[in-house]
Amino acid sequence: GFNLKHKPFDDIRVRKAINYAIDKQEIIDGVFLGLGVNITSPYKPGTRWSNPALKPASYDPSKAKALLKEAGFSDTDSDGVLERDGKPFEFEIITNQNKEREKSAVIIQRRLKEIGIDVKIRAIEWTSFISRFINTGDFDVVILGWGLGLDPDQYNIWHSSQQAPGQFNFLGYSNATVDKLLEQGRTELNPIKRQKIYHAFAKQILADIPIVYLSAGYSLTAIHKRVQGIASPTPPAGVAYDSHKWFIPKPYRRNQISAN
Repeated sequence: GFNLKHKPFDDIRVRKAINYAIDKQEIIDGVFLGLGVNITSPYKPGTRWSNPALKPASYDPSKAKALLKEAGFSDTDSDGVLERDGKPFEFEIITNQNKEREKSAVIIQRRLKEIGIDVKIRAIEWTSFISRFINTGDFDVVILGWGLGLDPDQYNIWHSSQQAPGQFNFLGYSNATVDKLLEQGRTELNPIKRQKIYHAFAKQILADIPIVYLSAGYSLTAIHKRVQGIASPTPPAGVAYDSHKWFIPKPYRRNQISAN
């Protein structure tokens, strides 16, 4: 995610360029061993709230370079790093001490170097990460991940009113259309209308690029063969969605096994 209050990330051309310059499939294959999928919204693909009409940006460094040139960046001294207004294009990616995020940052660093952006990486212990950097807004770019419940509400993350220290819109994102959609989504009871609201919300977020979606990871779940009642195929909400229906047949229960 970009700190939208820091230049040059307030320029959508720069955000688009960085999006084009990152090979998401390379991250999925190299970091997650292929156990992931490219995404276009905060919602899990295949669920009601995921907008199937949205398409991810392809890996295209040529488009990235063209956008940066349009935004006023050029390598005037031929040192491999772009400049604008006499300042080199350099920034820091911060993340918590999560090895998958650190590895993702290294891949991003290498790809951005290829288009003339100098990136430093800092991995920070979680408490300091939140208190020193996130809550104060003292960062350029952050790599994080999140999981959602069954309800699609994203008000706390994306509404423009949620930008005070300690609140979740720490990127400084503000869009009146998104604000209205998030407000409507909280009060709309009709599931079809609500779906349309969150599809429109996801479309606007994707267009504004306050974040670059890297991937949604698959989870590997191991369940003992004694357990029965597991839904097949796996529900979009996850294998444990209806776990209250799971059971172990009497002959296979441990107390029954030991008694025999």
